Amino acid sequence: MNRIFTASPSESTEGSQTIVPICGIPSAAIGCATSDRVPTAAIRHALRALASETGPLATLRGVKLLRPLVAQAHEVLRERLEAGGSAEAYLRDRTRLADSAVIGLLHIASVSTRMRGGHMVAPLAAVAVGGYGRRELAPGSDLDLLFLLPESSQSSDGAVAAATETCIKAVVPALWDLGFVLDHAARSPRECLDLAHNEPTVLASLLNRRFLWGGFGLFAGLDADLAGLFSGPLAARWRSAVGSAMASTRRDAINGVRTPNEPDVKRGPGGLRDLQRALSMNTLASGRPATLAEPALTEAHRFLWLVRCHLHLLVGGAEDRLSSALQPEVARRLGFDEPRGTTAAPRLLHIFRHHADNVLQAAALATGSVPAQPR
Repeated sequence: MNRIFTASPSESTEGSQTIVPICGIPSAAIGCATSDRVPTAAIRHALRALASETGPLATLRGVKLLRPLVAQAHEVLRERLEAGGSAEAYLRDRTRLADSAVIGLLHIASVSTRMRGGHMVAPLAAVAVGGYGRRELAPGSDLDLLFLLPESSQSSDGAVAAATETCIKAVVPALWDLGFVLDHAARSPRECLDLAHNEPTVLASLLNRRFLWGGFGLFAGLDADLAGLFSGPLAARWRSAVGSAMASTRRDAINGVRTPNEPDVKRGPGGLRDLQRALSMNTLASGRPATLAEPALTEAHRFLWLVRCHLHLLVGGAEDRLSSALQPEVARRLGFDEPRGTTAAPRLLHIFRHHADNVLQAAALATGSVPAQPR
């Protein structure tokens, strides 16, 4: 039987925190959210307090009361970014906030459904994948969450399976109640691998996998299977499949087509997807993409994410097109001195194109599309 863990390694100090009583939304908890270095402590406290209440799933019905607290935490992070904070810190802290909610809700649901306690431990694992797995959550990003289930041949206990299903069905709407946009799936490791064989986008998402909660043995099995793909004789085939899945919208961009005047920061030529493509083409034997090492790509990553986060905050959603109408305000937020009264930001576009060209060059080199060129 897989051992159940109730927190990820990054949250291992959570047990030393003081529980905040739940009575509506206490002002003391709000204050904690604004003053904490990473404003998630008050939310963790509140979730732990809910977990101490009794009644099957009754505590999850009170989760929506925490939504103002989560919104306050998001507001703190927004203010920090708009005051000149780094994109890296913003993305990291939004991920910590999401992790706290996911882990806390799973803990509550596992206790409420009696999935944990006594001799009944349901095999279930929660895994962050895709952008969430990379700890890259823009304001409009979905939480890519994978619930790993045991193989059907191992699911002999109907009560355990029912409790696991109830747990998942309770956590998903609770995350929506807290304001998170969720993209989730519930599969066994074998189902994940079979789907990854046929769907390159699924394989690309699984490259960025991160254990959050539950039976670590389930995660370890999937981890080993994926590593086997990229250390075996067909490794080049799987790298190529991932590269194709991550290609930018305009495939001819690699052949020298310049980025448009209103570029798509995520899917357009030289955008974040092409950057992930360059990294994924160097997938390691562990089945994970290579990390950023080249200074030019590190700078491109920082710039593109900063632009994307400000776009999402300006529009209030997942807007990735750097339109001419939004360019002046994005440029102002990034500290560029652009001409007043213009409908475009020439310097912002110039710097964007510089980074996009570097990303396109890296993607082309990774796929062997063009020979190396001196910079």
